[in-house]
Amino acid sequence: MYHRAQPQSSLPSRPGHATPSYRSSAPNVNVLSRAAPTTTTTSVPTLPSTTTPTTTAAAGPSTSSAHPLSKLPTARLLGHRAVVRSLAWNADGRRLASGSVDKSLRVWVPEKDLKTSVDYRGHVGEVSCVKWEPTHPERLATCSGLKGDKQLHFWDMRQDKPTNSVDTDGSTIHLTWSPDGETIILSSRYDVVTWIDVKTHQIIKKKVMPTETNEPIFTHNGKILMTAIEGNLNIADFPSEDEIHQVRISPAMTTVLDLDPRGRYVAAGSNDNLVTLWETDEFCCVSSMGAHEDPIRACRFSHDGQYLATSAAASGSDDKIIISEIPSLSRAHVISTPQPVEALAWHPSKTIMAYAAGENGAIRIFGL
Repeated sequence: MYHRAQPQSSLPSRPGHATPSYRSSAPNVNVLSRAAPTTTTTSVPTLPSTTTPTTTAAAGPSTSSAHPLSKLPTARLLGHRAVVRSLAWNADGRRLASGSVDKSLRVWVPEKDLKTSVDYRGHVGEVSCVKWEPTHPERLATCSGLKGDKQLHFWDMRQDKPTNSVDTDGSTIHLTWSPDGETIILSSRYDVVTWIDVKTHQIIKKKVMPTETNEPIFTHNGKILMTAIEGNLNIADFPSEDEIHQVRISPAMTTVLDLDPRGRYVAAGSNDNLVTLWETDEFCCVSSMGAHEDPIRACRFSHDGQYLATSAAASGSDDKIIISEIPSLSRAHVISTPQPVEALAWHPSKTIMAYAAGENGAIRIFGL
């Protein structure tokens, strides 16, 4: 995935290894859970802003070579001829897609065959974003982080060429599907947010944001859209975009978000090198982790919500993936990588994680 994470020297001073005790004034209603929500009024309440954060001491991370994760094997996939930028598992976990600087999309079935992949061509620039359609195991979308490649391509794995394409502004750094597979939201390095109707392959909304805007994510029921805007988590109704609440995450830019499989927690990574975990009843910060040395590039929950995998900006020197336990964010395992991590993705139903960290296009599968 293509990111614009900045070096730490250009950011506000880091608050050390303290746990922010941010408390939101959001109502005690968890609208983010996977289960169907209870019926509520259609009006959107106007909520007060979050309070100024205070800090409390955080417990140091625990490490143990006896942790079950330390015993898992790692497989290696070879096929790309240049750095892999993006990785994604399809909904049933049978296929892994990878996008590379070599301008190719590859699809693997790693649990059956580690040596074979199918190569798909259609981009004129690197393939920076790859995401599978949530409702179909053989369809996906790809786009490039380069300004010169403006095409959003739609693919069906049964065909060797894109089935449809949409011309965008290019420079895309985030691609997000709605859970029903009907809408794609793109955000670019230049803070252009584009909504695309998947059925008609038409742009239905495009706006230039006034401030830095990063990863958008949907709640599991598709009714809420959360977006990292500057150092805030913006929570809005979908598709009306009526603001429901805003949570102050960090004094630095927040670049990546993820929602755990049960909707209990939102994880956020920011340019101050901190990862924070927020419960979704009142949006309180329950824990933080400051073990990375560079701005956070990825934070992703495992399929069962037991672990959070994080990595830092590929432009730095933080050559590792930290796997932390939920909700404490205590360290469960560290994967040392040959270079900073470009992409990582958990399997949707198993404790298996794909990641790419340089190595001339190699992909590693932790747990396989």
